[in-house]
This record gives sequence, structure tokens and C-alpha cells, in this order.
Amino acid sequence: MRSLVTETRRAVRTLVKRPALSALVILTLALGLGANATIFELVDALLLRPFTIPQIDRLVMVAETEPGNALDTRETVSPANYLDWKKQTDVFEHLAAFEWWDVNLAGPDEAERVSGFFVTANFFPALGVQAALGRTFAADEETRGNHRRAVLSHDLWQRRFGGDRGILGTAVMLDAEQFEIIGIAPEGFAFPMGADIWAPLAFDFKTAARRDARNLTVVGRLAPGRSLDDARVQIAVVAERLEQQYQEANKNRGARVLTLVQGMRDEGLGPIVLLWQASAAFVLLIACANIANLLLARGAERQREIAVRAALGASRGRIIREMLIESTVLALAAVPVALAVAWAGIQLIRVNLPPRLVRFVAGWQTMDVDGRLIAFTGLLAVATAIIFGPLPAWRAARPGLTESLKDGGRGSSAGRQRQRLRHALVIAEIALALPLLVASGLSTLGAHRFLNGSQGYEPEGLLSMRAVLPDAKYAEPGARLQFVDALHNRLAALPGVRAVGVSNVLPASGNNSSRALEIEGQPNADAANPPLVDHWLVRPEFLATMQIPLLKGRGFTPADTADSQPIAMITKAAADRHFPGSDPVGRRIKIGTSPWLTVVGVSGDVIHDWFGRRNYPTVYRPYSQAPSSCLAIAVRADGDLAGLIPAVRGAVRSVDAAQPLFDVMPMQQAVQERTIGLQYVAAIMGIFGALALVLAVVGVYSLMAFIVTQRTHEIGVRIALGANRRDVLRLTVGQAARMTAVGVVLGLLLSAALSRGLEAALVGVISSDIRVSLGFAAVLIAAAVTAGYVPARRATAIDPIVALRAD
Repeated sequence: MRSLVTETRRAVRTLVKRPALSALVILTLALGLGANATIFELVDALLLRPFTIPQIDRLVMVAETEPGNALDTRETVSPANYLDWKKQTDVFEHLAAFEWWDVNLAGPDEAERVSGFFVTANFFPALGVQAALGRTFAADEETRGNHRRAVLSHDLWQRRFGGDRGILGTAVMLDAEQFEIIGIAPEGFAFPMGADIWAPLAFDFKTAARRDARNLTVVGRLAPGRSLDDARVQIAVVAERLEQQYQEANKNRGARVLTLVQGMRDEGLGPIVLLWQASAAFVLLIACANIANLLLARGAERQREIAVRAALGASRGRIIREMLIESTVLALAAVPVALAVAWAGIQLIRVNLPPRLVRFVAGWQTMDVDGRLIAFTGLLAVATAIIFGPLPAWRAARPGLTESLKDGGRGSSAGRQRQRLRHALVIAEIALALPLLVASGLSTLGAHRFLNGSQGYEPEGLLSMRAVLPDAKYAEPGARLQFVDALHNRLAALPGVRAVGVSNVLPASGNNSSRALEIEGQPNADAANPPLVDHWLVRPEFLATMQIPLLKGRGFTPADTADSQPIAMITKAAADRHFPGSDPVGRRIKIGTSPWLTVVGVSGDVIHDWFGRRNYPTVYRPYSQAPSSCLAIAVRADGDLAGLIPAVRGAVRSVDAAQPLFDVMPMQQAVQERTIGLQYVAAIMGIFGALALVLAVVGVYSLMAFIVTQRTHEIGVRIALGANRRDVLRLTVGQAARMTAVGVVLGLLLSAALSRGLEAALVGVISSDIRVSLGFAAVLIAAAVTAGYVPARRATAIDPIVALRAD
């Protein structure tokens, strides 16, 4: 141990003597470690530990399965199946269910839309959560008529009610109904998805018997002594039994049990984050190759020193050990800088997510530099020392004594071997950098296409907003129509407004409505799993307001009322998929439980969501024939859209003062927010590509600078014998060009493999393009050759007399 401490001190002194080299190694390694630490924190916070729920390892999610859909885990369970699971299993201490309940909260201040959930009475006990103030729900409050109770989140209690403890027992208006506030949740608890309010999930007799409405999410706490495998076996048996008993609703449907973290995970997040981690590993490997090259150069400079020590009796093992200690000291010195890089990266990632989307990404707020990240970075630093340290140490510990001690040992075979090794490392850097550059280019092009390319409509000049009419006040279709007509007229009368469109769904809004499709004369082969189409209810002005083209037939008119013939329009994607090679106009279809609808026209497709709703088959129906409580409003106006928002809110209040608007923003902002995940992919891949390019260029420059220094004598001889400036440049720059060309060829092969990985992670968003690969190959070649040119140009100014006198 005393010897280890002594050698560590010696290593520190040795590194301090070369501050420039040590600083370059530390900075290079810190960039690689910092990139990996940043992505590790994303993996840890978003995939491994997104929730701070106590005893989360005992919590599971139970989801129904269906053929061809292995990803959906949330909102897949029917009420009747959930109740049967609860009765027929004993593996769970609690089996709870919840469903969406975003709600209009009215009060003395302006009404607002708050995020909420209906939950069974055992929801809070299942999660091991107790009220911070008051109580949670009792079993008898799951009964209709006795269910109007509410638990508020700590955040909503503070923000809306000023933390008033007297709020317990008072009533608030939720969706035009009175609910009694009975409890306040603990600070920081907002499960699921940033919930602000919870109310009892109360089934009436009809709802409790339904097996075709699959809108519940089911979570459970394992009973003491029972395991995840026990739960999977028991649920599988019960699901098989229910499939046999209720074949019409449960045909080919089973059930599976996942951990809560697995079940609540965003289906697209895992592949993307793992892709980032692989890219960060590439950056670290480039950094390691760069450092190994620098240390090889340092070892060559110390060759005579090491040879003297060996001649005086130092063993090869001791020399290797000392140089490995130097590598480890360098790696550990890079940890604080790497943590600073990681902290900056985490903050940059966090602040760029729009606040209203944070609720949907569990773990986002908890990302920070913590003990786990520090430990990970330290261990990774030691691991990188093991990667880049042994090779330079092994090479440095093998000097030929005679060649190293005499002055004329410049052209030894050992020197040539070291030079080939350094060339190989630079080639590896270039080969690893090119795939990251190509991936960043493909990601950026994909993000640009979905953010700024054709959406199927014109988002510029559109102001989008949403509203939900409460059933307690607008249960009748006539009341909904009256509200929508009045609102449309008031909005259309605002200064600067050119058109107003009303629907139940807007593109890039995050909500959607789907229904089963039936075509007259074409019965579905599998009645239990019919094809689905998106289902939009629109006023006649909607397509013109959105500037969605009409391709065939006619659009809707004010004459299409509830008393006229039931009609529909379909999009081009729906026509191509369900009416291939035939004209759909005049054909009849059913959407869910609708009457037979006559298709009167075909419209263009729109991009609703880049991840899962690109040009998806959609059916439009006249809003007047099926008035919905969900409203999505688009206002096309001239001038400043943000300045129009107060007038728009005033128009809504003039129709109903208790009716809030939400998600009010320009449509271009909505598209930007909806593609934020893709923008993150492009931005992070772009940063990795830039880091890789910088490290590769630094590697080429460092090697060429070292080669010029080592070959000073040779270059002086060449100049003395008549070589001109062009000859010297050709000698040195040509060497850099050859290494770069070999690295680029290998990099193009790796780029093809990484591009396929990107295509798999982002299906339909990214596609390989040889032009991108060749373009970045040209950029890398130009940058590397330029990096080699700088020391080469210095070589042309060498004085032959000085060079011939040099060692």
C-alpha cells in the first residue's frame, strides 16, 4: 500500500510537469464521460426509476392483450374483466383501476381545466399512499350517487386554494357538478401522469357488465409472499377462463402482468434512449482512442527515460503499473469535469421540454446529479482507464535499450510499430465518428420534415384550442349544438378572424377518437377485432379553415343536419386501404354504433402525430349529426395570434362563463410541441455527431503534429536534398488523407448498420440516404485533411540546419 501511494504521488507529479497534455487528456475524457453520464441519468430517471412510490418493486400492472398489439399496456382493460380479475385472484393484496378524468374546475377565479383521474377506492392503499390532510376514498364511495368526493394534489391545493386547511368538507364545481373535497395528497405525489385531482371510479350496473369498453388501467400490489411469476400464472389462468366464457368480447384476448415501471413506460422512449446510450458509448470510444494516441506519443517521448530506468533494474511490471496508475489518475481527474458537463446537459434537456408536457414523462423532474450518477461516472472513468491505459503502458514498457539510449535510434522497428499503432487508432476514431455524423444528419432531416414539411393542412395563421362540455350541463345534443353555434359566431366576428373551424379533434393536439369500421357488403372476418379508423366530427367550415384539400365528391354544408341523410367523408388513406381500386363515393359505412353513413367525398390526409398517426385512415362526420362534448377549435386569423387569445377567451366567457379553454396556442407551436420527442432525438444526436467530429479532428491533428515533430530530422534532410514546399506537404498531408480515407470506408459500413438501427427505432421517420452518408464523409475528410495540413504547413518552414542538428 505504501508503494502504491508513492507511485500515485509520482504519477501526479509527472502529469503536472506536462500540464498541456494532461489538460487535453482530462478534457477529452470529460466530454466522453459527460455524454455517457447525461444519457445514464436519462435511462435511470425515465426508464429504471421514474417513480418515487414506496415499495415499487411490489407494484405491477395488469393489461389485456390483443393480436398484433404487443405494446399497449395502459387503458386496455374492460370494467367487467377487471371486476372478474379482482374476484377470481388472491395473488394481489390490492387490485386497483383508474381512468382519465380531466375536468373543468370552476370557482371565483377563472375556470380552468385540471388533470384528473377516476380511481377505485383501493387506489391509494395499493400505492402505499396516505392523505397528507383529510382522507382518501372509502369503499362505499364507489357507488353512483355517493361518488362525488375529491382528493386534491398538494400542488393544486396550494396554487388554486392557497393552502387553506379549511378547504376540507367544502364543495367545488367539477364539470358543473358539486364535489366534496375530502383530502389532500402528499406533496410530490401526482400519479399517474401529473394528476391534480382524483375522484371515485363508480360503475353503474350497465358499465360494470361491459367487456367491449377497454379504457381502464389496472395496477396491483402483490400480496405478501407472492411473486411476479405467481401473478402471471394466476392472471393467465383467469384470462383463459374469461375468454372461454365470453368468446364474443374476449376472443383471442389474454392478459399479462408487468412491473409498474414497465407498464407505465412510454412505448417509444426505450428504443430512443438506448440509441442515445449507444451513441454516447461511440463518443467515449473515440475519446479513448484519442487519449490512447496521446499517451502513446507521450510514451515515445519518455522512451529514453524508461529505457534508463529499465537499465537500472526497474521491472517491466513496475513500469506498466506506474503508467496504469497515471492513466487512472487522469481518468479520475476527469470525473469532476464530466459531472459538470453532465449537469449542464441535464439542465439543457430539462428546460427545453414544454411545461405542459412534463406531466406525461414520469421521472423528468427528478433528473439531476445524484449519488448514483457520481458512482456511475467514477466507475466508468476507471473502466475507461482500463480501456485506454494498458496499450500505451505495454508499448512504453518494451523499449529496446540500445536503440533508445543511442542518438540514432529514430528509425527503429519499434518506432515504426508504434507509428502503425497510432495510425490504427486515428483510423478507428474516424470510423466511429462518421456513423454518428450520419445519424445526426438523418435525425435532423427527419425532424425538419415533420416540423416544417407538409402537414396536409396549413398550420401558419391558425390558432388552436380545446374545450370539453360537461355532461351535467350539456347532456343533450341540442345544448351542445347551441353552444357551438353561438361560439362559432362570436369567434368569427372578432377583428382579424378570417375563418373558424370546429371539430372534436385537431391535428397535433395529443387527443384522438377511433371507432370500428364496417363497410356495407364487406363483413369483417374477425368481428371481435374490426379495423379501426380515426373518427372526426366537423362543422362544414372545418376543411376550408384548415385548408385540407377536397380530392373527390363534395364536402359538408349547412344543409347536412340531424334530420338529413347520415353522411361521411373519408381521407385518401382510408380510401386506399378500405376501397382499393374502387370509388368510395356513394358507398355506405358504419362507424362504431352509428347508422349507415353514405360516403359523399374524399379529402387529403393530414399528419396528426409523427409517431403513430401519420396519414392514418380517418372518417369525417358532420358535427350536427353527432354532436360531441369534446371540442377542438381552429381560428384562422391575420396578424399576431398570441394577441388574439384574450379576445378568444372573452368570446367563450360570453357564451358560458364557467367553460374553460385549454391548450390555447398557435398551431405551429402545437406541431412543435407534438414533435418535441423527435427534436430531442435530432438535437442529442447532433451534439454527439459534433463531439465525434471534434474528437476525430483533434486526434488527426495530434498525430500529425507528433509525426512532424518526430520526423523533423528526416524532413530537414529532404529539404537539404532539394525537396520543395509542395513535396513536404504531399508527404505529410498525404499521410493524413490516407488514414482518413481508410477510416471513412470503415465508417460508411458502420453508418449503414447504425442507420438501420435508427430506422427501427423511428419507423417511417428516418430512412437511409446515401447522399447524407457521402456528404458527411466529405465533411469528415475535409476536416481531417485540414487538421493534418496545419502541422504539415509548419513542417515546410523547417530550417534544414536546425533540423539536422536536432536529436
